[in-house]
Amino acid sequence: MSGAEVDGFRVAVSACWNVDVGSEAANVTIVVGFSLDQGGHVEGDVRLVSGSGGSQAAIDTAYAIARRAILRCQSQGRDGYDLPPDKYETWRDMELTFDPSGMRLR
Repeated sequence: MSGAEVDGFRVAVSACWNVDVGSEAANVTIVVGFSLDQGGHVEGDVRLVSGSGGSQAAIDTAYAIARRAILRCQSQGRDGYDLPPDKYETWRDMELTFDPSGMRLR
């Protein structure tokens, strides 16, 4: 995917990512993984790949918030994520990093 397409996806998900800045979960960095079907919908579930920067309870909370953001944003006003169909092989399997300094896509 192009840089603009990656940024568009990241911005779409971050719009639904709401973390209480006063909670320990706001200091946690997590990586989640998920697969998408050709329509841009999450297949299966969002899985926690890794987490750091807090207690296990904070990591679990941050994961739940990230999972909710990914699932909620896929259906807000459109049919799945708006991703280029011709590049399906590049975005079928995603890993997304949620951290206090911003979100990164791998």
